[in-house]
Amino acid sequence: MAVTVGLDIGTTAVRAAVVDVGKSPPILRRFADLPLPHGAVVNGDILDEAAVVEAISALWSQAKLPKKRVVVGVANQRVVVRQVDVPQMEEDELAEALPYQVQDSIPIAVEDAVLDFVPLAEFTTPEGEPMLSILVIAAPREVIDVVTRVAAEAKLSLSAIDLQSFALARAIAGRGSGVGAAPTAIVDFGGSISQVIVVKGGQVQFVRLLPRGGEDFTNVLADGLNLDEDEAEPLKRRIGVAAEEAPTGGGEDELALRLLTRQADSLIEEVRGSFNYYMSQAPDEDAIEQVIVAGNAARLPHLANRLGRALGIPVAPARTLAEVEVGRVQMSEEELLSKQPILSTAVGLALWAEA
Repeated sequence: MAVTVGLDIGTTAVRAAVVDVGKSPPILRRFADLPLPHGAVVNGDILDEAAVVEAISALWSQAKLPKKRVVVGVANQRVVVRQVDVPQMEEDELAEALPYQVQDSIPIAVEDAVLDFVPLAEFTTPEGEPMLSILVIAAPREVIDVVTRVAAEAKLSLSAIDLQSFALARAIAGRGSGVGAAPTAIVDFGGSISQVIVVKGGQVQFVRLLPRGGEDFTNVLADGLNLDEDEAEPLKRRIGVAAEEAPTGGGEDELALRLLTRQADSLIEEVRGSFNYYMSQAPDEDAIEQVIVAGNAARLPHLANRLGRALGIPVAPARTLAEVEVGRVQMSEEELLSKQPILSTAVGLALWAEA
């Protein structure tokens, strides 16, 4: 049984999915999560390593998870994902030459970065030179070092460190998802990072990480209504954002709705800006035809609907469980379905072995 464990270190929780990737389709054997202390992870940066190690260790102990073949994800504003055109060469040659080929295209010194790439398409210049378009991933070495150190302290054996955006694409727009060949956008609303990913035919074409998420909604309520976080969080989840126009009344619920809707519109504008940038680079036939939303903040009432209306593109929730069969996950079907918005990253990381 080829079992892989995907570990998602989020802003508010650590989550793990155990997937038997030796089966076709893969089988989800276990999913578990535990909360993180506020401030332990901010904008994808692990600031309190001891707290994260403690949470991971507790999660593994309570859920009895395997410690080998673990794939952990990173999603960090400092991680750069860029499309770069390079001369065609064999993959191993390109891997060796990558620092020299991309050093002028990324805002990180190559000696301070961990680099990887994904081939996109071959083409020929007007002068007849064969070229390759690639998606370059450049992560600051210190980000990778912290993740590696945390995993080692938790006594986990890592198989890989992957970009969360690629994991989301595997889990949401993979071969069993029903997502077609047309360009599809995935918008993952996390706690402090939102990810915008464009996938075409199962291949990631574009990634942008936005330093905005669910915590911004909580903070705007706390500041605007003079609440503490424990009061603002449940109010946020009860009120949500306006389906259409926000009310003009003066009660607390009406004010909360206006504050949350204003915050939603600001975030949606950043998503729209990412879409516009992608569209400016893509041919007309690669226009985005649908948007799939995931992430903990995607549970905010009416946020997905408002996003769809603003963009003029159909929006649907992530259906991660369509990508895998479900084994004995030690939770009810209802509970597992309720966790579908937040399990995509962990499941997709576990599917890394299939990529």
